[in-house]
Amino acid sequence: MKAATRAQFGASGDGLPDAALRELDEIESQWQGVHYKWWIATLAGVLALFALSYAAYTKLGWVADQRALPVGDDWLLRRLPVVDTLPMLSWGWFSLHLYAIGAAVAYYPKRVPLLVYTLSVYMLVRTAFVFLSPIGHPRGMVDMRLHDLIFSHLLGRWTFTNEFVFSGHTAIPFLFFLFFPSRGLKTLMLAGSLTMAVCVLLSRNHYTVDVLAAYLVGYAIHAFSERTYADWVSPLFQERRPS
Repeated sequence: MKAATRAQFGASGDGLPDAALRELDEIESQWQGVHYKWWIATLAGVLALFALSYAAYTKLGWVADQRALPVGDDWLLRRLPVVDTLPMLSWGWFSLHLYAIGAAVAYYPKRVPLLVYTLSVYMLVRTAFVFLSPIGHPRGMVDMRLHDLIFSHLLGRWTFTNEFVFSGHTAIPFLFFLFFPSRGLKTLMLAGSLTMAVCVLLSRNHYTVDVLAAYLVGYAIHAFSERTYADWVSPLFQERRPS
């Protein structure tokens, strides 16, 4: 089948180039090894967990937004210029997410349930941090509610203002970096995470400690998710074979 595909498109010169055919071959080979019954059952289970974790985030995030919290700053923010990096924090951030999800589905389908599970754990942990945090936004923050096309529609309903410890813009690309095994994707996601870290500081959308905590807590979430997924989640959906 693959040889026929190459003969049809590659050799003729008027179809897909060889590089694209090689990519399609790799994607096809990854999906050929998927146990669909196990994959669908596991994915459905972790998607349900993700929905519950996001519901908890929206409820507690709304409560956190009703509090009048003190404005603060820190040593590094006082020394950095204020720069409007909101296009990178919105369009760039969402583009990075879409690319990561697409790459995971295409090249690592067997690990997609683990990724959704990891993001569910992340959501629960960050919700607790947001709800328990006693401090408001940094002084001089470039407000995404007022100056960004995407977040002006999301804030207050799908994401919230008083959610600083820890930086989600930094943590989620870092979780993608830890998730992907390939060097190229790791490099891209780590670069994206570091770029987001710089951008949230320049726009005063996070404190310095929020960025540092994103890497420390992010690694802990990754390690916890890998271990508990293997011990608790995966065995629930494994096919039971008669002895």
